[in-house]
Amino acid sequence: MRLTRLALALLLTGCPASYRYPELIRREASSPTVTVFRDVRVFSAVDTSAVDHQDVRVENGKIVSIAPTGTDLTGARVIEGAGKTLVPGYVDFHVHLTGSPAPPWKVAWPDEPHNLRALLASGVTSAMDVGGELERLKALWKSQAEPSYLGPRFWYSGQIVSLRDGYPTSMVNILFPWPANTVADKRFSGPVSEPLEAVAAVDWRLHNGAHHIKLAIASVPLNAQTMPPELVKATATRAHERGVKAVAHTDTAVHALRAVRAGVDALMHGIHLGALTAAEALELKQAGVVVAPTLVVFDRAEQLYERRFAPTDAEKWLYPADFLEPFSPAGSAGKTLDPQLLEWLAKLKADRADRIAAVKTLYDAGVPLLVGSDASGSIGCLAGGAYLDELRLLSEAGVPNADVLRGATVLPARFIAGPNADFGTIEPGKRADLVLVDGDPLADITATSRIAHVMQGGRLVERVP
Repeated sequence: MRLTRLALALLLTGCPASYRYPELIRREASSPTVTVFRDVRVFSAVDTSAVDHQDVRVENGKIVSIAPTGTDLTGARVIEGAGKTLVPGYVDFHVHLTGSPAPPWKVAWPDEPHNLRALLASGVTSAMDVGGELERLKALWKSQAEPSYLGPRFWYSGQIVSLRDGYPTSMVNILFPWPANTVADKRFSGPVSEPLEAVAAVDWRLHNGAHHIKLAIASVPLNAQTMPPELVKATATRAHERGVKAVAHTDTAVHALRAVRAGVDALMHGIHLGALTAAEALELKQAGVVVAPTLVVFDRAEQLYERRFAPTDAEKWLYPADFLEPFSPAGSAGKTLDPQLLEWLAKLKADRADRIAAVKTLYDAGVPLLVGSDASGSIGCLAGGAYLDELRLLSEAGVPNADVLRGATVLPARFIAGPNADFGTIEPGKRADLVLVDGDPLADITATSRIAHVMQGGRLVERVP
């Protein structure tokens, strides 16, 4: 049936583009028993400080010691770190591995292997998928055990539990013509209309291996109906009854409060339409929720809206030139979007100052801010590159660099795997998921993009020029 739908979509809407993606990375076939990162600055993410001139020793995939430079290097592979900073492997809290960031005027086949490689090449050693085709994600998750797997460790939710005809269906229907819209929608959306359907939707996802549940409370376009409180409550409650967390796509403070009052554990996208008051932020703090602002999603949307999208240097390496060309002013010239989508984009632009202020209001209230990029889930959110850009945007919004880095490492690790997560910090006994960057990201957040080495589970990932 799935192949029939795809064939019909191709017949009526034309063939999506496919690209020759760069290799990007290789993983070393075997690694020395012992590796020492010598004379590095260490940001452990346990707190907000860094320690200079340290030797970090890795054995059999684990961090075994952190000590002042001058340790015994006999028998070790040595990676010189003078002038560099060692940080925990990045965790992207918001990805869509079965999606594509291509624009609607140049639709592209999702390329899951490339999505995975691009993330790992950018230092993302762990990720949380929050909306995608459940069967494909289940298969990808199993493939992590294969020697050929190249990508971050990841956890997934499957299709988003959504209001029937609400978001994301409402947005897909204005981006793609029939029947391509139905094909795209089924990859991301699982619509429900009443609480018993929501309970069944949660159970079905967990039966197929989902690690958490994603639901949507959003108005895209602006007149779209949103999931009512009783459905939000039914979804979050069933998730908790089954021992997993519930995360919600939100766009306004009203929707954020609806989510936390129903028991949702994390807000994906935070508050990006309208303002957030200090009192509202305090309620979010008291509810114990975490927030992933995903500023890059809206920054990229504005750039495309204003025909000024420009890929970063990292993205020019991660993606082929012909994939990037449709985003350029020339490549998007003459392309039109649905008036309802243009209305939403205009609202995004008008509310930019409120969106940036909301991030600082959340931070000042003590709400944990986690780094997510919506990789391959939103137009222009290029896997890997968007994540590195999100780090910069959070810093520019007023979040101290040390807290940006904790939101990129230890905080999402603890959300995903609990307080005893084996990743997310640089401590003896933890997995050797590490990123060595040129410079000091506590002083200059863009140092996070100047990646010298990526290590995953004690094995170096070789970046291919």
